[in-house]
Amino acid sequence: MTLEPPLPEQPEFDHLVHCVPDVESAARAYTRAGLPAHANPEYLGYRNGAWRLDTRYIELSSVVDRAAFLDSPYGRAMRGWQPRYDALVARGGGALNFCVHVDDVGATTRRLRAEGRTVELLTFAPEGSPVSFREAILRDVPPWAPFFVTYTPDRRTILTRYTAPGRVNRGPHDLAGILIETPDPVASAAWLGGLLSLEPGGSATVVELPLGAVHFTEGDADAITALLLSEGAPPTAVIDGLAVRPLGSVPSLSSPSV
Repeated sequence: MTLEPPLPEQPEFDHLVHCVPDVESAARAYTRAGLPAHANPEYLGYRNGAWRLDTRYIELSSVVDRAAFLDSPYGRAMRGWQPRYDALVARGGGALNFCVHVDDVGATTRRLRAEGRTVELLTFAPEGSPVSFREAILRDVPPWAPFFVTYTPDRRTILTRYTAPGRVNRGPHDLAGILIETPDPVASAAWLGGLLSLEPGGSATVVELPLGAVHFTEGDADAITALLLSEGAPPTAVIDGLAVRPLGSVPSLSSPSV
């Protein structure tokens, strides 16, 4: 009898964290660029907003009450990222990192730990909310490296049952992927592909993450530098330190699977 291989983790792009000085101002700038965004109320010293396309979103992130935030579960989880977060906001904003959705973040954590990686597994269950989620955060990784998430209930149920009316508005454009500038794009792409347990694709500098491919280009930033857009006539702009640009405007980048 032939045994079936284990089910894959089904990694997919979930969201990107864009640190901004002011969420409302950033949401207006996104909307002017054709990426309809909204701002949410403050919660535990933290304020966010989003350009929400579907299950994917770009999170606009701002700490508005440092003492309250640092004492919250979210602040404690982000302590390792806080110095970089502060530096990004101080210079006008920028992308912190991105999140990958997996079917079972516990299983992903076990795999990563078996590979010798340092991973913190956290559970978030906001009081009074029907939605909870678990995140796996890696330590001692490149500053642009992703973290992992699994939601309860699943993302599609959250989208259709618990997302406020009008909050999902992709607008005329789609997110094709993200661009990361690193000193060694080939090595960085190989490292990320191994982390996500994805087979190599057609390009040595592109990781074909479903719902949002990750493209690497050479440079010293060692950071996520742009959102790559498709459909319609995508804008070319910089919003609070993060570029938005058409996928086709980046030399040698092929269209990802989205």
